[in-house]
Amino acid sequence: MTEEGKNKRLDEFLAQCAELNPDALLFDGFDSCIVGFGNQFTKASVFVYDDLKMIDHLMETDSMDADEAMDYLSFNTWGSWMGENTPIVIRTFE
Repeated sequence: MTEEGKNKRLDEFLAQCAELNPDALLFDGFDSCIVGFGNQFTKASVFVYDDLKMIDHLMETDSMDADEAMDYLSFNTWGSWMGENTPIVIRTFE
């Protein structure tokens, strides 16, 4: 898939989630790391991010090594509570 096609799919996905929860928050600069949206029972849908994709993203865009990226994300992003609409961060397994 072309980069333009990926961006279009992401834009469509973001719009779908906005319909479910217009107040859902995003982690700035990490749209490419979104893997879905989810919710807990009785809670509004929020964006779901893959933590390893976030680490890879910082390694590619900010020239960080894996430890630096993990430290940065742990302190500045993953540990952030922005209210009920805070995104979920997951670790996937294969």
